[in-house]
Amino acid sequence: MRLEWPVYAFTAGVFLAFALSVQFLSLGAGAVVGLFVLLTAAYAWVAWVMIKQKAVLELHAYIICNTCGESTPSQGKHCMNCGSDLGSV
Repeated sequence: MRLEWPVYAFTAGVFLAFALSVQFLSLGAGAVVGLFVLLTAAYAWVAWVMIKQKAVLELHAYIICNTCGESTPSQGKHCMNCGSDLGSV
C-alpha cells in the first residue's frame, strides 16, 4: 500500500499551520515553541504510522553488473549504466 499524497498533504498542512500561526496570531516565543513541538509530534506520529504500514519506505537491494561493474537496482532486468541483461547475474 502506498500512501504518498496524504503524507505530502499532511506535511504541507503542518508547515502552513505553523507559518500562519506565527505570522498572523502574533504568538509569544513560548507559544511558538509549544506549537512547533506539538506539530512536530503530530508529524512524527503520522510518519510512525506510515512506516508501520510499510506505506512509504521501499528499500531496494543493489547488485553489481557483471559487464560494467556498476551497482544497479536488483529488481530491474537490465543494468542502468550499460544496459546489459542482468538475467545472468
